[in-house]
Amino acid sequence: MMQLTKEHLDQALKGLATKEDLQKAVAPLATKEDVRREVHEGVEELARITSAGFAHTEARFNEIDDRLDVVATLHSFERKFQKLEEALHIKR
Repeated sequence: MMQLTKEHLDQALKGLATKEDLQKAVAPLATKEDVRREVHEGVEELARITSAGFAHTEARFNEIDDRLDVVATLHSFERKFQKLEEALHIKR
């Protein structure tokens, strides 16, 4: 079993953000109003991105539905044609 050494722990934690890093990142957002505005803008951007993605997805689903309708119609025609051939005693 491996023993934890201070060097190993320092190496493992080296990439994590420090309290100072977080304070620097939050410093531009000095007031609660700034934070609220930033969150609101982020939510609006996420809504736009999501909406655009769903619009694209909905268009693809509509294309697939149209193709499925065409395929179902072709199968229906094939069955009707086959019944007609049988009724007229036509062999292919």
